[in-house]
Amino acid sequence: CHQNIPLKKVHCKETVIYVSAISRKLEKVWQQPVGKIASKLLTVLQEQATPSVWSSIHKNDDGWIEFVISQQGIEQWRQQLIERTLSAVDKGQSCSLETEELWQIQSGYERCCRWQAGYQRMERAAQSQIEIPSSATFCMRFYPLHRLIHCLLDICDGWDDATPPQLLQMANRLILALEQCTDITRFTSPNAEVLSRWLVPTQIVLRQLLNKRWGYQLTERF
Repeated sequence: CHQNIPLKKVHCKETVIYVSAISRKLEKVWQQPVGKIASKLLTVLQEQATPSVWSSIHKNDDGWIEFVISQQGIEQWRQQLIERTLSAVDKGQSCSLETEELWQIQSGYERCCRWQAGYQRMERAAQSQIEIPSSATFCMRFYPLHRLIHCLLDICDGWDDATPPQLLQMANRLILALEQCTDITRFTSPNAEVLSRWLVPTQIVLRQLLNKRWGYQLTERF
């Protein structure tokens, strides 16, 4: 099957799941039933010995393969957001932000900075070494933070192919999730440390969206 077969993230309450239609794409090529193709692919994938970004894989009733992302996988992705620069090329698509739109993203970045500064003043921001089980399913029961993580996944998944209006819409959803998280999370709460860890890539994505992708100057004065 000489074509790219994309993964698609599906909405779920506490975990992160991606689905692939590869079995359906291969149906005509292999001349086999979708369910049989999916079973063969699952066998190959499940025999992999190296630690994976998913905790489990299975096929659904439609013959799609579902990948349940692991705790290790989501943590590796978080680290990549911190360590790597997202692409700056906008493929010739110009983006002219209205003053209010620019302010919205600037204010989201500022909120990240201010919350992190307050948390650090509480002397609770030391980066602890967290044991990440290789096979444990990523599960986030703090729903506002789960929503923030999904918004980050959405904007990064669409980074190269989404139009500027689509990226702006994703950024606005990310900022709304960010506001909800920081509004309800006290610096002394059990959720504060994990929120602080996810605010780091959130800052980076907002900064790179304006500076690198669209060429706007982001005021860093906080």
